[in-house]
Amino acid sequence: MSHHLARAPFKPASAIMAALLAVAAAIAPSAALADQNTARTNFFANMQKAGVTLADVTPANAQVVPTQVKGMYGIYTPAGKLVSLTNDAGTITTKGGDLSNIGLQAGKPRRMTPKQLDEVRAEVMANLDYDKLIKISYGNGGGRKILMFSAVDCPGCQMLEKDLAKAASRLNTTFYLVPSSLLGSDPAAVPALEKVVKIRCDANPALAWQTFWAKRTLPQPKACGLTTQNVQRDFYLLFHMMVTMKAIKPVVPMLVSEDGKWIRLFRDMNSTALASAFAAERKPDMTAPTTQWLAAAPAAGKPALPAQPAKAR
Repeated sequence: MSHHLARAPFKPASAIMAALLAVAAAIAPSAALADQNTARTNFFANMQKAGVTLADVTPANAQVVPTQVKGMYGIYTPAGKLVSLTNDAGTITTKGGDLSNIGLQAGKPRRMTPKQLDEVRAEVMANLDYDKLIKISYGNGGGRKILMFSAVDCPGCQMLEKDLAKAASRLNTTFYLVPSSLLGSDPAAVPALEKVVKIRCDANPALAWQTFWAKRTLPQPKACGLTTQNVQRDFYLLFHMMVTMKAIKPVVPMLVSEDGKWIRLFRDMNSTALASAFAAERKPDMTAPTTQWLAAAPAAGKPALPAQPAKAR
């Protein structure tokens, strides 16, 4: 099997994102808004305490968008530029490109240690909102929850889907799909993103996805509240999160195991080898992570800090 990995885009188009954020803010439920406002307040309080100046965004005009991970948000400028990912407590930031912590100590944000990255990765995987992803099962499902990033205009993704179809009779596994376009939020991506909207809005999105690759046909459009901007934003925020956690490389197709590690596919894998790569026995041993980074903040303006190790006596 030879899959051509394509680099995923990382710069959202400001005009498109700004329109999306305005719509999202208008329709968000009050409970979600409360969580978003808590994250907003804590993030900006911690950034101010750390002496970080954000020239193009303020607490008053920042847009806070929930991700597909419970307790994680994207902080955007009014123009639709992503400033940072953060959590309810506002102690996580990706400003500068790396995953860093803020508010845990005096001074500037500090790049997370390998141990902290492992903690965040475990909590993110445990808090993925799987109900919002497309569930694609083969055989008995294998008890797996493999995260799949894919794109409708990706040659490597087409090859992977072809190989999965060939191996279907031997597969016992489950993928949770996050689809998008290789062109990201570039205006040229709209036709591809419209295809994704039709697939996600279908009554059976898993079948619609597989049918698209098998026959290159799409279901009839159905209104479900999704837009092309929603689709691209969902993909981008989760993909960016995985990259900053050092879980994946910025390419698609990308498969992530339950422990947040990249599942590598190799050339010339036959159906048996492919089935083995995703089998139940390959599922990593998992224990429920200690809730630290994604713990709900008790009150806006009073950042909840992750538990710190006890000092030696």
